[in-house]
Amino acid sequence: MKPLRTAIIGCGRFARKHAVHLASREEISLVGFCSRSFESADNYNREFAQGKGQVFTDYEQLFTDLELDLAYICLPPFAHGNEVELACRYGVNLLIEKPIALNMDLALRMEKQVRESGIKCQVGFMYRFGRAALWLKNYLLQTTPRERGFMTARYACNSFHSWWWRDKAKSGGQLVEQIIHMIDMSRFFLGEPIKVYSMQDNLFHGGDREYTSEDSSATVIRFDSGSIASISATNGAVPNRWDYDWRFFTGDLTADFADANHAIFHHTKEKDLPVTAIAADDDLYLAETLDLLAAIREDRDPAVPIEEGVRSLKLALAAAQAAEQDSPVSLEPPVGVRSGQEVE
Repeated sequence: MKPLRTAIIGCGRFARKHAVHLASREEISLVGFCSRSFESADNYNREFAQGKGQVFTDYEQLFTDLELDLAYICLPPFAHGNEVELACRYGVNLLIEKPIALNMDLALRMEKQVRESGIKCQVGFMYRFGRAALWLKNYLLQTTPRERGFMTARYACNSFHSWWWRDKAKSGGQLVEQIIHMIDMSRFFLGEPIKVYSMQDNLFHGGDREYTSEDSSATVIRFDSGSIASISATNGAVPNRWDYDWRFFTGDLTADFADANHAIFHHTKEKDLPVTAIAADDDLYLAETLDLLAAIREDRDPAVPIEEGVRSLKLALAAAQAAEQDSPVSLEPPVGVRSGQEVE
């Protein structure tokens, strides 16, 4: 198969996580780089394509000028517009970083465009590819009848972040832009939500008028299976550290996750309380790229299709709404979907 002509849209710091893998793959040819800053796109071109690609500051021009097979959309939340529509029009497969939008109208349009065009679209929820996360997912899928579960998740960092990240109107806030990973994993393990409540505040950056995002939050989610998740997050922890972990409980299993690749599973109903230990060093960004390439090659959906980006965004936005109105928000699970499994 000829190398896939590939472009990166949004050449900021985060896109580098994908660029290093794309540049190393024989099945990928990096031919285009787009950023609001010509200098940023040009630097990416020189570093990852030896200057052989083309540089753009307008992604519409990129789609027009280049015959692409694949594009990686690494735009900040506020910058999403019609890039998915253009990709669908030109038949360009996608990886799009989360959150895919800041409102449901745009997200649902993206979903419709992707489905009608037939392109492959992976959403960048990379924790789903962790070896330990997949072990638990498979365990839950094999449990019949499916048990209800309780999940706790923690995310803690301390960074001033980018200018747009500090502006809640542009990022959606810490929960929508960053903690959406934890929200997505709660759906991955526990199914579809029916109610969410969240308390959010700016406890540590109130003296900075440019910092309008929340920096502390506590969110509780009820799922249609009866399961519950509790997610706590802050941007007021140890500087230069990015910590996250999960604990997961069912009637016969307790899971202690250090991260998506590392967990200890305690089989609590078996004699002598045996444990299963999962430890891996898989690169999760590479894993989501390899799955997308396989989906294109095999003509199947990627592991995290556009619908998953829409559903996790819907839950994150509902949590933000609950915090704003100081009362729970109810949600309807997608038609034909219950407890994380498609209904025949």
